[in-house]
Amino acid sequence: MRRLAEWLGVNRATLGVLVVVGGLGLSEELWRNFLAIHLNVRTGDVAKTAGYMGVYAFLVNLAEGFGYILGGAFAHRLGARAALAISAAPMALGFALLLATREPWAIVAGALLLTNWEPLSVPATFEVVGGEVRKERRTIAFAVQSIQKRLPKVLGPLIGGLVFAVGYWVNLSLAIGVLVLSIAAQLALLGKMQPKPDPPAMSSREALRRIPAGLRQLLQAEILLRWGDWFVRDFAALYVVAVLGRSAAEYGALASASALAALVTYIPVSKLADRSPSAKPFIGVTFFLFALFPFSLVLLPKSGLPAVAALLIAFVLNGLREVGEPARKAAITTGMPPEIRARAVGLYWGLRSFCFCPAPLAAWWLWSRAGPEAAFLTGGAIGMLGTAWFVFRVRLKA
Repeated sequence: MRRLAEWLGVNRATLGVLVVVGGLGLSEELWRNFLAIHLNVRTGDVAKTAGYMGVYAFLVNLAEGFGYILGGAFAHRLGARAALAISAAPMALGFALLLATREPWAIVAGALLLTNWEPLSVPATFEVVGGEVRKERRTIAFAVQSIQKRLPKVLGPLIGGLVFAVGYWVNLSLAIGVLVLSIAAQLALLGKMQPKPDPPAMSSREALRRIPAGLRQLLQAEILLRWGDWFVRDFAALYVVAVLGRSAAEYGALASASALAALVTYIPVSKLADRSPSAKPFIGVTFFLFALFPFSLVLLPKSGLPAVAALLIAFVLNGLREVGEPARKAAITTGMPPEIRARAVGLYWGLRSFCFCPAPLAAWWLWSRAGPEAAFLTGGAIGMLGTAWFVFRVRLKA
């Protein structure tokens, strides 16, 4: 078991990260996938629900931008252990708000808090992997974390889709129960991690200046790619259920299939990436599949295939886009100077979120004027532009 753990890049510190990623992720996935459906039940109007989702996604990205920067500052100043412990606080506040009222604005605000655990934890995750895992094991360590992140995305939609049929409160209560258990296990593991001494203070401008040029180029390409992705991401459930007429349980199965497709690629592809002289080909495939999903979601159901089969292919392609994510994270971890890693990762992710936060509002505007298909196809075109930018402009070190 010790040899297997070493091969997978798992130790006591990374195990604490896995508890955060898995437990809090499952609590979120039991509920978030059905946010648009919850809102549609409350409003009874697809167009109004799309408006709520556009505003929600804009606020998610805005809040995540601040969350990543704060998470980087917490991990830099307080250490990874404290930053991981803090990351559960917004989710607890979000559930408290959802318990208090079922007004649409409260559902949006509660869901906004539910999602902000991840930005607070990401810089600490990179700090743990960069500081506790050898360079040649970092890609596989991120792959294991990605698996742990995807398992909730497999189980959450399946369980949530079934529970949704029973009732809102059952769905919500189950998610809260998972959160409580996760916090208890997380504190038990994090209590065994040794805190590290605080590094000297560093300004955001200084940290940004020290991010290598290749990673700044990667950030530019990612901003374009994510602009296109957010034209479809939080609108997909509404499109499948309210426009294409599929059930919430069917959408849950599709979302689970997407996560499962991602899950089965992580270990083999990550071992290939560890042995490859460059991570760029693996990241390039991820970029292309990100951009392909909006096209497949619109075009495949119109191709003559049975509706469920067409949607299944589209969502499996969406899952396969994660094939290069561990390699991308390992390249960023290795490329960042160790003394600024947590701070710089927080700024990288935060700036990325700030730059594409208007995308869902643009998607909502286009949905209301020209329909969901026009919004999705526009998102796919923007994603392809980001993919071309990555292929021809980005230079990553081995």
